[in-house]
Amino acid sequence: MVFYIGLLVAVLLVRVVVTGVVASRALRANTERPGPPPTVYQLAFLAGGPDRAADAAIAALVERGQVRVNSYKQISQAGARPAEPLEQAVFDAAQLKTTSTIRAYVRGSAAMRALEDGLDQRGLLASAAAKRQSRTFGLFLQLAVLVLGVVRLVNGLSLGRPVGILVFLVLVAAVLTIIAAVRRSKTGARQPSAAGHRVLGQARSASSGPLPAGMLAGGVLLGGAAAAVALGGWAMYPDEELSAALTPPVTSFGGGGSSGGSSCSSGSSCSSSSCSSGSSCGSSCGGGGCGG
Repeated sequence: MVFYIGLLVAVLLVRVVVTGVVASRALRANTERPGPPPTVYQLAFLAGGPDRAADAAIAALVERGQVRVNSYKQISQAGARPAEPLEQAVFDAAQLKTTSTIRAYVRGSAAMRALEDGLDQRGLLASAAAKRQSRTFGLFLQLAVLVLGVVRLVNGLSLGRPVGILVFLVLVAAVLTIIAAVRRSKTGARQPSAAGHRVLGQARSASSGPLPAGMLAGGVLLGGAAAAVALGGWAMYPDEELSAALTPPVTSFGGGGSSGGSSCSSGSSCSSSSCSSGSSCGSSCGGGGCGG
């Protein structure tokens, strides 16, 4: 019994150590492969994953008037379909949908996978394969402990020995095995490698430097709402009211996010071309729609 308890603890420790070592090595990968400069959406992915990339595309489309936001924080199409693949995915999903819904739709799109693959090929993302291999190794260890426990349980029952504690330990091992299997099946958000963090840091430094909006620095177009959201999230969107309307609700304890629709009158639509920073969408849009 003591041996089995020790084995359970040892396997847990091995899993934690192996996973930590693999993750640390993957994040420290510092080999950036040659390639074109990162796009604003690739920078957004490095800064905040797929959701940030989707947010940056929404910001670009709102700024250009190709989508608009109504008083219920719903995004809808308002102009011509864009040519950029990620923007196309966002545009196609923008049918009176909220930012959260569009994020969920775009997350699994072909455009987002292509974006991630491009960063992966450049060595800007931590290795997903190594992480999966470490989790597979941990799952096999946990499964072996479970099988050993079941064998000992069956043997104890056949010999008529008390197995109450062993039953509990086998149940614990089964739960840990299920958790390990679920963790292995989930990839989670990809993290930037050391090279990815360096590229992102360079872009952030360049964006805060004395460069006119729209200037190229390090090969990255730094101007516009898309770049602001890509590097800093919706809090950096140049229009405060639209920023509040486009920011998804907070899902943690304590409630929702900012209310951005109250400033627009009922039934109105707000776009960056009609509601500038500091103005009231309700007064400038009126009961009709903001221009599109």
